[in-house]
Amino acid sequence: MATETKYPLHPHISLPMTMMRPHYEVVVIGSGYGGSIAASRMARAGKRVALLERGEERWPGEYPSKLHDCLKELQYDSVKKHAGKKTGMYHFYEGNNQDAVVACGLGGTSLINANVALEADERIWQMPVWPDEIKNDMEGIKMGYARAREMLQPVPYPKHFPELPKLKVLEEQARRLGPEYIENFYRPPITVTFENRVNAAGVRQLKSTLTGNDTTGVNDGSKNSVIMNYIPDAWNHGCEVFCEICVQRIKKDKETGKWIIFYKWLDKEHEKFYNDDNHPLFFVMADTVFIAAGTLGTNEILLRSRVCGLEISPKLGMRFSGNGDVLGFGYNTDFFCNGIAMGEQNPLGFKNGPVGPCITGIIDMRRSAESVLEGFVIQEGVCPIATVRFLSAVCQATGILSTDISTRLTFAQRFLKSSKIFTSKFSKYSGALANTQTYLIMSHDDNSGRLQLDNDRLKIEYKGVGSTKMVEKLNKTLELATAKINGAYVPSPLWAKAFGKGMITVHPIGGCCMGKNGSNGVVNHKGQVYKGEGTEVYESLYVCDGAIGPTALGVNPLLTISCLAERIVNLAAKDRGWKINYDLVKQPIDWNNPVKKWPSFNVKAEASLKEHTQSRVTFNEFMKGYFSTEVLSTDYRAAEMQAKSSASTMQFTISVAAYNEQSLFDLDEFSAGIVGTISCRALSPDPLIITKGKFRLFVKEQEQVDSRAIMYNLNLLATNGKIYRFKGFKTVLDTNVLTAWEQVTTLYVTVFECIEENENDFDNLIIQNEDDDIDINPENRKVVGRGILYVELSNFIKQLTTMKAIGGTLGHETNVLFRFLKYFSTIMINHAFARFRPLSYPGRFPIARPFYYKHRPQKETWTIVSDDNVETLIHRFNGGSKGPVLLIHGVAMSHEMWTTNLVKNNIVDFLLENEYDVWLNDYRLSPTNSECYKQQTLDAVKLDQKAAVNHVRKITGCDKIAVLAHCIGCVTTLMGILDGSIEGVGSLITSQVSLFPINGFADKIKRCLKLVPLWRYLFKQDIFDVRTSPNTDLLNIIVNQLLRLYPVPRGQGCNSALCHRASLCYGTLFQHENLNQEIHDHMDEFTGAVNLTTMSHLMTISKANKIVDFNGNDVYATDENIKKRLDLPILLATRKSYDTLIRTNADHMDYYSIFEVPGYGHLDCLWGTKAYKEIFPEILKHLEETRNFYGYGMNGGDSIIGEQIGGRLQKVSLSGNGSVILGESEVS
Repeated sequence: MATETKYPLHPHISLPMTMMRPHYEVVVIGSGYGGSIAASRMARAGKRVALLERGEERWPGEYPSKLHDCLKELQYDSVKKHAGKKTGMYHFYEGNNQDAVVACGLGGTSLINANVALEADERIWQMPVWPDEIKNDMEGIKMGYARAREMLQPVPYPKHFPELPKLKVLEEQARRLGPEYIENFYRPPITVTFENRVNAAGVRQLKSTLTGNDTTGVNDGSKNSVIMNYIPDAWNHGCEVFCEICVQRIKKDKETGKWIIFYKWLDKEHEKFYNDDNHPLFFVMADTVFIAAGTLGTNEILLRSRVCGLEISPKLGMRFSGNGDVLGFGYNTDFFCNGIAMGEQNPLGFKNGPVGPCITGIIDMRRSAESVLEGFVIQEGVCPIATVRFLSAVCQATGILSTDISTRLTFAQRFLKSSKIFTSKFSKYSGALANTQTYLIMSHDDNSGRLQLDNDRLKIEYKGVGSTKMVEKLNKTLELATAKINGAYVPSPLWAKAFGKGMITVHPIGGCCMGKNGSNGVVNHKGQVYKGEGTEVYESLYVCDGAIGPTALGVNPLLTISCLAERIVNLAAKDRGWKINYDLVKQPIDWNNPVKKWPSFNVKAEASLKEHTQSRVTFNEFMKGYFSTEVLSTDYRAAEMQAKSSASTMQFTISVAAYNEQSLFDLDEFSAGIVGTISCRALSPDPLIITKGKFRLFVKEQEQVDSRAIMYNLNLLATNGKIYRFKGFKTVLDTNVLTAWEQVTTLYVTVFECIEENENDFDNLIIQNEDDDIDINPENRKVVGRGILYVELSNFIKQLTTMKAIGGTLGHETNVLFRFLKYFSTIMINHAFARFRPLSYPGRFPIARPFYYKHRPQKETWTIVSDDNVETLIHRFNGGSKGPVLLIHGVAMSHEMWTTNLVKNNIVDFLLENEYDVWLNDYRLSPTNSECYKQQTLDAVKLDQKAAVNHVRKITGCDKIAVLAHCIGCVTTLMGILDGSIEGVGSLITSQVSLFPINGFADKIKRCLKLVPLWRYLFKQDIFDVRTSPNTDLLNIIVNQLLRLYPVPRGQGCNSALCHRASLCYGTLFQHENLNQEIHDHMDEFTGAVNLTTMSHLMTISKANKIVDFNGNDVYATDENIKKRLDLPILLATRKSYDTLIRTNADHMDYYSIFEVPGYGHLDCLWGTKAYKEIFPEILKHLEETRNFYGYGMNGGDSIIGEQIGGRLQKVSLSGNGSVILGESEVS
């Protein structure tokens, strides 16, 4: 905050861009005099108004006052380039012979002008350049002036205020110039407050501290710039204000009839990703548009709009004027002028006394001029603190006393002047600079300047503007005025011959001049834009700033611009039957409760913004890639390839704002607001904007193991009014560093048609598991297209630099940002180094949450006895007349591996839905059977399968049955079939293991290391249990930690101790990306221990690469056994087994088929989230195609429902209330 201010920090009234509605009744572009008046009056007419400003919002107390701060706010534009901050407060335009200085910020040039509020000469209005409606409506002009004065409240510098040296010197100069000048000297009304008060808009103001900082921004709250009156009045009546919005062009949409205002968002973090050539455009729609972006800004917008197809008068950009501005300095005079602004100096202790407002006096030579075009005004000024060193250098180099003055002065006087020059080198407030008078003249030029676009940049051209007789005359007048006080006249440096007699203006006028029609003007008397050269206008497109002036005014133009703007908005309201309430507010503005406020477009964001203003975190992201409207399946890579072939690109630019810091650290609930724009010609020739949406960071994905998703769920609005739903996700899995980088920078995109009733529903974010076979997602939104977008490394680095916390103290902001970055990096590190994060154990997870409880037939259970007198269980779900099918589980698993409802779709329910009679056994290696802890060879286990097959045949009466056997269940079943002990299998499906097991690299290593004997004999263990806990014995604790390093395929690492132990025991059991989180966390519910004899037998089979007995004898998979006993349909899972059967048993080769599924492991072929679509149908197909080889369809056997336990059959039925009633009968 500046030193001189006493004005308290003011609440900002502009809204973040996230709060902008997609459509307003009225949009006002620019916030200077014309724009602020349009916003205020349209808001008072009850319209929904948006005010768009290119610069930043600053209130008194926030303006720069130090030199280095002022330099930071300087921006420069020429036809070749732009330099400096794009929202810099001081905007310098370099043109051809005509330069200009304007302000950029909420309030426009009113922030830095010299405050003079004078009416134009009455003769101005009678010039032929004005439309007749203007010349004939002087009452309307007077009313416009009156309404502007009522709000701006200009008054002359009070006589009871301290005497100002520069004002006194100007009066003395007028006196010495002669009677004609002194009689035209007076104190003009200026928009400065000289008392503490509440102004006409209800804003509290403090009286001027006379610092002279007007042209860099007055921090004491006394300057009546429009941010102190019209703009807060507009806000108080419902206008929504948005800053850092740089409007580029407008167009009228033919379909909707609405105006589309395209703009760049100049947020400094957002800007890091772009240059002027690739900057994305946002847009907002409006019924009525008022353009008041300042003369240069308005012309640039309309010129660019014309290039893009908007039909406008060919006179656009012509008849530009610098308002006859002439700048000069009276250097090192005999009088103390005190004309250097105080800057950061405290006015209470300023040694030179008050500087005063910038302009307080005028020599008004308009009334005495014979022709209105010969009139001019001379005003004194203040040199701003930012340019004083430059002024000193220029004056010392060129400020040479004329010969007449030199000869008139004594040696002592000349020596004194020289010493003053020397003194100024050490202090800008003493010596020659303190005795320097600043002049500003407004006069009349010939309005022959031109504004045009050159390579999309504004070009100012005004040849010969500084070489006219009028300019020569005015400089001579200033030189004479300076000579009268023994000073050296220093004209504007640009007026030197070396610079081509260039001029600089602070009052650019014209380019969109009023005219009778489009052949001699750009707008009509109402400010409406002509469509061409005729009189037809755009009824709802207005210009209401200095650009409409058809001539130089010869005086400060602010009051006349305000007058015309008041007239234009009044006529616009009358034409539409709108009533503007011109009554002034009767009490100070309540900044928390404006008089009028529209319901928020984004209620959640607004509530969060109010409640959590101290803890916002924001960042920006830029992605680009390819988008296809041809490939609509969830094969994103295919969509990308198709889009590349047709050069169908998509560019995605977003800004994310988290208004509630607490949500950042709730791993399940983090969500944030999001705004942005998408460029994709496949969807729209114009950019699409994000109107509403939700961003969620690191959402836990239940459909994939140890998976989190970064979600984007957005509404997109096209310029034709069409709405799309954009859904994108980045999936973050357990992986390595390089893959983690790919995951966090790759966005999979789907665009849907938006359903109106679901337009605001952003909670259903998950789309990874949509049905591939249809183009409708679960919300019944039609898919428009899919694609993939990427974040490039350079943009990712920029993205990191855009992360910032907003609100609160610096310490609080730093803490919030640190917590956010810690949260982000912790999760990424955990996924990139999954095997090194803390182990997870069964029992430490929440209770399993089944996905569903599907209706199944009553479960029946029998106890059966094998030939070696081992009791096992067999279960039945009788789903229909197809089958029967016996499902045999793998080693150390129970029958619940088939029936688990921890997956959305299991094989048992799939078969039941297809009317199969499904049987499942729990043989001796099941963790539900106590025999699993005893030493068992697979040669013995086959007897359990024999008992199960025989039991199913007996109960169903079927001679042959179908068998689906998994893993060791398959091995032992094949053992029994091959040695002839198992009969009655008419169709066989082998799941993942067949005659010739495939060894992986890790399996070979384990066999070479003799891990089973080591575990058995060195550590005295009889079993290996995949289940474990953190409280286990030391040996298993060591094993659990060592297994972090167990080699697994890329992307298959995790931190589950059970998963690690299962991989050690059986090899990699699944591809983690195919499993959901629930089943991965709760495998202990149907897995358990395996005895080491069984493991030894498995190692023997692994070494032999085929099914052998415990001693390694090849008694099963011999060519003779294959030919003799495998004469049945078999669906095989491995190529080697299939090839061997085809080669060995060529007579029955038609019986054998193979189904290989790439991307699947061992158990995920049954538990995978997409197994029901990709694998189960093949199992069903085999069963259906081989139905003549087994089951009820083969011999019409009857089924028996019941439960056999201990030789007795217990019949089971259900009573009416659902309870189970048991009865007994003997079973023969």
